[in-house]
Amino acid sequence: MTDAACIKVASFNLKRASHRGAHAWENRRELVARVIRNSGASILGVQELLPEMWEDLNSLLENYSIYGQGRMKDLSEEQSAILVRNDDLRLEGGRTFWLSKHPERSGSRAYFAVFPRICTVCRVYIREYGRTVRVFNTHFDHICGPARTLGVRIILEYMHQLNQQEPLPTILMGDLNAGPNSKPIRILSQNLHHYPDIHLTNIYSSPGGNRIRGTYHGFTGQMKFRHPLDYIFVSDHFTVRDTYLDTTSIGGAYPSDHFPLIAVLELRA
Repeated sequence: MTDAACIKVASFNLKRASHRGAHAWENRRELVARVIRNSGASILGVQELLPEMWEDLNSLLENYSIYGQGRMKDLSEEQSAILVRNDDLRLEGGRTFWLSKHPERSGSRAYFAVFPRICTVCRVYIREYGRTVRVFNTHFDHICGPARTLGVRIILEYMHQLNQQEPLPTILMGDLNAGPNSKPIRILSQNLHHYPDIHLTNIYSSPGGNRIRGTYHGFTGQMKFRHPLDYIFVSDHFTVRDTYLDTTSIGGAYPSDHFPLIAVLELRA
């Protein structure tokens, strides 16, 4: 396929609406919507999306569909939602599962995890190419390493189960709260698992990826860590053509404390 067959995808931690002052959500929401529109991304995985933030983005982004459920037992609170641009794509249903030993039990959490953690998965139909892809979006625990490793194993099991029903090109994205040498990232990057139908590529190993040193900047524009927290992994159906951060700011104001991570993907014939 040529470059014309490429799609852009993005992972973007929006920072939940808890800050006051300059970084309050009401001061950022229009900038967030502008960055999403201007990114050119057809598929976005967003993290820390609260219900009131969902309402704002649903109003500001008229040509997008949003799917997600909250992480608590009553499906409230933070979502790891998936956004698709309706001009290019069609969202074909989705589900949420929990990163615990009981992934179908809403509100469940891994031992020692601070909060329940979730993963959202959707089928997305690409109109121009007549192809369907499967997209996973997640947000791992920020404290507990074993909870992050459990999250990887649960997501891989769901990928495998869904592949048995319908094998599809697959994208996994999210704020994984882990460095590249951590166990969860090594499992995904090096395919250290027992599923023969799953082989993922870390976009940081592809063109442009080695230039990225971090994704979290704490609203300063300056990296707080020398490694990324946000990741995108793709199945062998894709060739990664480019990887970069969107560092947009307006008058020194940033839409979030994370930069959006963007990948240009070519879907192989």
